[in-house]
Amino acid sequence: MRVLMVDDHVMVLQGLKNLLGVLVAGLQIDTADALAAALRLAEATRYDLVLLDWNLGECSGAESIRRLREVGCAARIVVMSGDTGSALIRTAIDLGAAGFVPKRYSSEAMVAALDTVLQGGIFLPPEAQPSGGGPAALPGAVLIEAEQRLHELTPRQVDVYRAAARGLPNKLIARELGIAETTVKTHLSAVYAALGVRNRTEAAYQASREGIRVG
Repeated sequence: MRVLMVDDHVMVLQGLKNLLGVLVAGLQIDTADALAAALRLAEATRYDLVLLDWNLGECSGAESIRRLREVGCAARIVVMSGDTGSALIRTAIDLGAAGFVPKRYSSEAMVAALDTVLQGGIFLPPEAQPSGGGPAALPGAVLIEAEQRLHELTPRQVDVYRAAARGLPNKLIARELGIAETTVKTHLSAVYAALGVRNRTEAAYQASREGIRVG
């Protein structure tokens, strides 16, 4: 797995790099302390995951996500921020983030959150969930039910669902899967109906709540 970490605080970058190195031996990690550098790396390299500081000095988190997608970055983008208000988290997910990790977490909590992300899951703070509970609070029966609902979808619908839950816009989903954007929209309508959600934001929250892997 190849990871890009973007943060304008060098000490934070080094600390996160050390944490990830502990979690996964041999993980390929690139770092950037500014969005311009991150964009150059994202254009030249296919990343599986981007850990993005929401408050880069040069631009907003929303602008950072938009510009990363514009250069073709199809990685899961997980936002990291000291601000953990539910409205900000919702905004990040609406804009295509595939997770949100609070910077205020202890080392142990940060390791657990990043481990969820590296295992292909979507991590959102428990307080961001309507029920106030995260994947760790779910009984096994709920996890089984979530997997059963995925099995009811066609393989292509599952591919589109996972890409949408990762935060990819329809254009990048179509490019990644080699299908038309209109086909992506058709598949998404069927997926949302089957899963009981209305849009990709709700799909991301559901994936986090139910422990579904999307990466």
